[in-house]
Amino acid sequence: MKDKTVVITGATSGLGRATALQLAQKGASVVIIARSNTKANEAIKEIKKEGGKAQCIISDLSSMQDTKEAAESITKVVDRLDVLINNAGAYFPKYRKTSEGFESTLALNYLSPFLFTHHLIEKMEQIASEHGEARIINISSIMHKRPINWDDLNYKETTYNSSSAYEQSKHLLTSFTYYLSRKLKETGITVNCIHPGFVKTALAQSDFPFPMNVIVPIVGLLIGETPEQAADTPVWLASSNEVKGINGEYVHHRKVKESWPPTRDENAQTRLYNVTQSMLGEWL
Repeated sequence: MKDKTVVITGATSGLGRATALQLAQKGASVVIIARSNTKANEAIKEIKKEGGKAQCIISDLSSMQDTKEAAESITKVVDRLDVLINNAGAYFPKYRKTSEGFESTLALNYLSPFLFTHHLIEKMEQIASEHGEARIINISSIMHKRPINWDDLNYKETTYNSSSAYEQSKHLLTSFTYYLSRKLKETGITVNCIHPGFVKTALAQSDFPFPMNVIVPIVGLLIGETPEQAADTPVWLASSNEVKGINGEYVHHRKVKESWPPTRDENAQTRLYNVTQSMLGEWL
């Protein structure tokens, strides 16, 4: 990873922070996108203490305007962009609407990575052309098995359910991964998504409704991984020469897996891409 630049969102805690640290230890220059300046500086301090290189851009990624501006800032502060890891995400137990009118789960977990990636692709295409490849990694989840509510993606009229909103957002991100991998196939940019497993810190911080608030911690206790353990797969996908032929896949523990069949419906993927572009029109 020497001389390569990695951009990672949500890298001030948990999986994102562990991934950023491990990639920096491999020689990458890491750019952290974070909402909290204090937490970002703490993460950067840790990376530099280990001999790594890092900088941060402060942005609230639930805002599409902030997301667009963060991407534009990156194109100005780095000479190259080899790897983009869309890691930021959250589980909102109660309905929240952003200042731009989007339901918060949809905004942070799907619309923001879509928009962020859109504004960075040109930079990545340049690197792929010059150096042979670039990589996009989306952090999905096994909790992606929820049909798309095409009539009301944004929960304007549907009664809000936190689990449904989260699962739908991960379905959308997985579907987008597949569509984008085909769209960029000839550019040298690979696009994959990851089910990172049950990460203990994320589980502890999530306010799940009953019965998930009972089930999830028990599952986490039995099979949960530390952020450092869970970071193995995104670090591998970002840095290993073994993965050069992997594109448009759903990966868990370094193995290509089959995601839920509806996420692999190419017609639905195309429809989703077009719908998303319409939703984000003014920020594209």
